[in-house]
Amino acid sequence: MPSSPGSLTSLRLVFALNALGLSVWFPRIPDVKQALDLDVLELAFALFGMPAGTMLGFLIVERITDRLGVRKTCVWGGSIFFLSFIGPALATGPVTLGLALFVCGLTIASIEVAMNAKASQTETELGRRMMTGCHAWWSFGTVTGALVAGAFAQAGIGFLTQQIILQPIFAVLNVWFALRMIDDVALDRSTPKEKFRMPEGALLVLCMVPIGALLIEGAMLEWSALFLRENLELDPFTTSATFSAFALSMGIVRLLGDPLAERFGPHGVILGSAALMGVGILMFGGSGSIYMAAPAAAMVGLGCGNIYPLTMSIVGRLPGTKPARNVATLALIAFTAFLIGPPLIGVAAKLFGLPMALMILSPFGVVPFLLLRRQGRH
Repeated sequence: MPSSPGSLTSLRLVFALNALGLSVWFPRIPDVKQALDLDVLELAFALFGMPAGTMLGFLIVERITDRLGVRKTCVWGGSIFFLSFIGPALATGPVTLGLALFVCGLTIASIEVAMNAKASQTETELGRRMMTGCHAWWSFGTVTGALVAGAFAQAGIGFLTQQIILQPIFAVLNVWFALRMIDDVALDRSTPKEKFRMPEGALLVLCMVPIGALLIEGAMLEWSALFLRENLELDPFTTSATFSAFALSMGIVRLLGDPLAERFGPHGVILGSAALMGVGILMFGGSGSIYMAAPAAAMVGLGCGNIYPLTMSIVGRLPGTKPARNVATLALIAFTAFLIGPPLIGVAAKLFGLPMALMILSPFGVVPFLLLRRQGRH
């Protein structure tokens, strides 16, 4: 299928649907915690299941895309992920919840890699940058999913009922749009694959830059609803709307990411973003009401939005190295933040309370300043 406005829109909608299927979970975490009678530490280690599954999935997804192709992996990987997300709603305790989330993580790895690979192929086909725009659609899908889940919760509809209604619909829509993306680019299979090696020098430094941003993003995704519901005593829909302020600001700033990088340079945008992110999470954890929590959540989104994609852009342009390999290395190392986050925040919340656990993430905003100060501007 040749590239067309319709195929580009379909790609963007695959990104948005992926976020929809995932984000209807986040506002329901407090409901699952209450239904299973979990404390914060049990919840934390159950949440660890998803990033653990995702990291394992990253190691095997290349074999899947080689066998099926990128577009078919988007079709079937994405749809299987949606259906697998009914599993957490069937959990009976922390162990079964963690196992169900582990399966979700395994399946989301395939669509995560495949849709980004398809976006890269589409950039090549169109001859222009549009990766950050696709990630903006992902953020807008997160906004929509959070509001939908908040409406279900506000209406008193159980999490299992919600998932049985929504996830099959998302799966069907994913098949519809993924089949309408551009054809796969022919690959040179005669080139031997290189095994993963730890990066060195500038690449190693850059791989560490977005870890703080992803750690704080993960904290907002997985813990903000619990904080807003239990500490600020907000109702479910107001909680979802506040969470949506975070996701919406992230989507908007991603739409502006490429123009901002052209004007101020990617390093300048990353450093400014890091400062916003650090101050924002400190304000959010210290919020005493919705009037402080909502703007603080939006500030965190503005800060987190462009750090990871712009760092990806920088490593893709490092001289004397292969861009695709650099990007894959960055993703694998940076995503360790999602492994660190749940146990770190869970233990801190158990010892000091969830507000303090969120506030102590603020110093991670300093990480890009420490790592980029000796790097040249690109």
